[in-house]
Amino acid sequence: MAVGDIQSKVKSFFRPGLEKRRRSSNSSSRSDSKRPKNELASAATDNGSPELNLQLSSPLFRDLPIEIRKIVYSLVWLGPWDDQYYMASGAGRHIHFSDGHWSNTRCVMYEDDEDLDFIQKNMDIVNNSGKGDLVMWQKRLSSTWGSRHWRCEERQKYRGRNTSVDRTNFISMMLVCKRMFPEVVESIFESHKFLFNDFFSAHRFFVYCPSPYVSHIRHLELSLSLPFYEYAPFITNEKKSRVRNLWGALGTISCLHNLRISLDIYDRGPWRKIPERGLAASLNNLEVLRDFSLELPPELPIKTHLPNMQSLDTQEGTPFRVIRRSPLRYWQFSPGDVERFTWETHTKGRQNHCFIVFPREARHIPNPYLLDFF
Repeated sequence: MAVGDIQSKVKSFFRPGLEKRRRSSNSSSRSDSKRPKNELASAATDNGSPELNLQLSSPLFRDLPIEIRKIVYSLVWLGPWDDQYYMASGAGRHIHFSDGHWSNTRCVMYEDDEDLDFIQKNMDIVNNSGKGDLVMWQKRLSSTWGSRHWRCEERQKYRGRNTSVDRTNFISMMLVCKRMFPEVVESIFESHKFLFNDFFSAHRFFVYCPSPYVSHIRHLELSLSLPFYEYAPFITNEKKSRVRNLWGALGTISCLHNLRISLDIYDRGPWRKIPERGLAASLNNLEVLRDFSLELPPELPIKTHLPNMQSLDTQEGTPFRVIRRSPLRYWQFSPGDVERFTWETHTKGRQNHCFIVFPREARHIPNPYLLDFF
């Protein structure tokens, strides 16, 4: 059965009632037009606000239990583009807040994008063959959307929004009737995977102005590439933190099935190190029923004088699965020139320190963590 047929059949449950209401409203409007204005005003005040129609005669609510109605709603959400993209994210929707309103777009990642080193492997091909644009791949590598959703970011930036791929039946189903509205919204939250790729939207959605239906989210993914100052409270043990507030809001979701959190830092160039132990400790209280994954930068011995910057031991008993990204080997250190480099580890006493090394020249790239005011 086509998706359009399902939606029309759902609406057909309410057509008899709509026809009756239209006839009654037409007759009442004709009679009201003959009444004086003062009588109309008094009638409006006597009746008060309109009451919710419980749709007691509707077969949808009278004959079908809520479990069957939710199955019907989930079939309505199926679209013609679901089989064109990666099945694991077929119901994934990127949520953004921009220009004063919320928008959602379809996730268009492919199965190859699950390989966290996919972008750099393509850069290897371009670098070895001399054919291709390394600067274009560098923009994808440094994207704040993470290494898995760069296609989604490019499509939103360069191809516009609200294309046929992004169209849904959300609004049309929510406008069917008032009694059906909460069930439809709950089904939207339960049936789709919500993806947030910027901290501002995630914080506004869960902390600043949360929806009363947030507790119905079942599948959630956060890809957060944050500036260094957002991680600073986990280094200095400050209790007040916007990131901590976000984790606390996620803890109120009582039936979260799948959660993936990807953390990165974007204002340190190729040097990627975050206070993993402090972040992990704040995530230990989250309850996820099925799969809980934490994606972290590569584990490199980057020298830093900052306290609490130890790397997380993957052998520790944590409620989540730790996923490590591959070390960076390409970066644009000067405009228009993408260079390949390697990380070399030197031992000094009991400590190991990591440095950036270029294959053809001796050049020093300063470690930003040693230059910080901390």
